[in-house]
Amino acid sequence: MIERETWAEVILDYRSLPFDGIEREIDVRVPNTQMALAIIGPRRVGKTYLMRQIIEKLRAEGLPEENIAYVNLEDPRLVGASLEDLMTLLEVLREMGGEKFHLFLDEVQVVDGWERFVRYLLDVGYRVFVSGSSSKLLSKEIATQLRGRSIAVRVFPFSFGEFLKARGFAAKRYLSSAEKAELRRLLHEYLEWGGYPEVVLNPHMRIEVLRGILDLAIYRDIVERWEVRNLSALRLLLKILARSSHLTLTKAYSTMKSLGVSIGKGTLADYLEYLSDAFILHRLPPYVKSYKKAELLGFKPYLADNGLLRITGVKDKGRLLENLVMVELLRRGFEPGEDLFYVPGDGWEVDFLAGDELIQVSYELHTLNWERELKALLNATKRVDAKRLTVITFVDRERVELNGKRIDVVPLQDWLLR
Repeated sequence: MIERETWAEVILDYRSLPFDGIEREIDVRVPNTQMALAIIGPRRVGKTYLMRQIIEKLRAEGLPEENIAYVNLEDPRLVGASLEDLMTLLEVLREMGGEKFHLFLDEVQVVDGWERFVRYLLDVGYRVFVSGSSSKLLSKEIATQLRGRSIAVRVFPFSFGEFLKARGFAAKRYLSSAEKAELRRLLHEYLEWGGYPEVVLNPHMRIEVLRGILDLAIYRDIVERWEVRNLSALRLLLKILARSSHLTLTKAYSTMKSLGVSIGKGTLADYLEYLSDAFILHRLPPYVKSYKKAELLGFKPYLADNGLLRITGVKDKGRLLENLVMVELLRRGFEPGEDLFYVPGDGWEVDFLAGDELIQVSYELHTLNWERELKALLNATKRVDAKRLTVITFVDRERVELNGKRIDVVPLQDWLLR
């Protein structure tokens, strides 16, 4: 049982913590109805920090301090907290003079029955924010547990704009030659090592940090949760995903078998689901009407961050660029299978159909690939009603008129910062 004095101490300690760091460019809108805000995403991307950022915004808007409470339920002083203890927390907050509370419950999965407590808070008119990461309850499942009474806000690694802020670089419209060179250097770094906050803030330890993040996600979110026994197969699958432009279950099975790893197709399908549930893997389906054809074509695999690609051995800049674009499209709210696809064709392919925009990704355009990349976009317009045709490259900038269609060739930094 958690004593009332302990709850009060925890509440006051968190209120007194200083707040600093890189402001996240995430549009968070507090629901006006009886809905909780579930902050979800992979491990170590800053979900707790976003909670603190929301609290600072509420303070700035004039919400009284006593009406705000942040609690990390993994605090060692709260070990063994129960549903009854959470009700005691509410009583203590009332005794401390609060009303119309905004409650921030971090690592909420620690307490059995937490969802009943949250639903009660919503019923009495309080605002509730929840987050967590563990093998017991994956981040994406928090919203599910609330049975339609939550709105999910997804958190990703740093965007390029956030990355630049972390490095103290001001992205202005006009830059000196030295500033342009520095921006190009930072873009190279972001392309190769991604945007996990701890990696960005500790570049001298990036490999160790990335390995730790991946091990934590694999061991705790997958191995512990699902009692995975064939860890070597799981790790090999991740390497195959990192290095594949397209993949089907059959192809993955054949590849692993050729490498001497014995695993059933059913188990392999489970592993793909586990990696997706832990936000490590994103699968992009083809834009086709036939389910059978979609299964035959397979999906394009992407990882949560370019840093994870690097520590699995990927150095190809074209692959890194495409993965970066995919994660940015997810950050902008596109959903694979809903308004985000790749477009396959007969001898051609367009990397992304994002809403009404066709996007082709190529590290650079030159005489050997110019015609192939641009004609793929034109061919795709015969299948989809696209309003914009875009080619994203690392540095090229051009506007092309081809067969009555306008194609914008955009440098990566402009596309990321627009």
